[in-house]
Order: sequence, then C-alpha cells, then structure tokens
Amino acid sequence: MNIRKEMDYSTMFAALEAVMEADMPQMELYRRIGEIICKRTEKGAAVAAAKYLAEKYPEMAGFSPRNVRRMRDLRRMYGDTPELLAEVMLVSWTQNVVIMEAKLTTDERRWYLLKAVEGSLSKTELLQMIESAAHSEIPLDESRQDWYTKENDEFSEKNQY
Repeated sequence: MNIRKEMDYSTMFAALEAVMEADMPQMELYRRIGEIICKRTEKGAAVAAAKYLAEKYPEMAGFSPRNVRRMRDLRRMYGDTPELLAEVMLVSWTQNVVIMEAKLTTDERRWYLLKAVEGSLSKTELLQMIESAAHSEIPLDESRQDWYTKENDEFSEKNQY
C-alpha cells in the first residue's frame, strides 16, 4: 500500500512564486524552477511543484508533472557545468528535452547543443541527427574549411607548387 506523507512545501511554493513573478525568458524560468525543486530531497517534490504551478497559473502551459521533472533533470544534468549550461540557455526547451532524453554522453550532448545553436535545428532535424549518430561522423572541432570539397582540394594543390 502506498501511503503519502504530508510534507510542508511552503518554502518551495514561496520560492516558486517569487520566480514566477520575475520577468524572465522561458529557459531561465525553467532552469530556476529546476533549481528550486533540486533543493528538496523528497521524491514527490516535482509533482507537488507541478500541481502548485498548474493550480496557481492555469493560464500558463508547461507545468505537467513530467515537464517539471524535466526542469529538475535539467538542473541535475547541467548544474555543475556552467559552460554547457550557457549553451543550454541558447536553445529552445523542446530542443533541450530532445537532447536530455537521448542516451548521450556529456561530450555528445555538447555537440548536439552546439549544432542546435549553429543551425537553428527543428525538433525533427535534431531527432534525425541523434538517431543517425551524426556526432560520430563529424568531429565537433572540425572547421568547414577543413572539409573535403573539390574546391578545397584544387586550392591545396595550387598552393603546393
């Protein structure tokens, strides 16, 4: 039998309220919500936060329990790597969810984040790249000038002599 303990989430709800009242972009809002939830150790904190936000802000979408857990996961995944978190903030929530839910290493996530920023990829394009393991075909630090093209080959031959 699953017995739910009564928890006092008033401090978490007050912090959520303060974040919601601040005027910030969606990714910053979601990151901050994730930080607030990560401060709680209880298993049900994300669900309690989702319920509170959905009831308090019915006109806003995006506060399902699943999505609020993703906000918490965003903090857990990128909270200790500020340089990667900066890249995360440059892409949409949808792109971040696609990258977070794929089974990728930190370096692979970084590669897809940079590609998403560079190419303004759609969700479908990003999914296709991940499914085809595009990160294994093209090194991240490879510049376009180093790619083989007929023009690059002719240019290098001319410069040899």
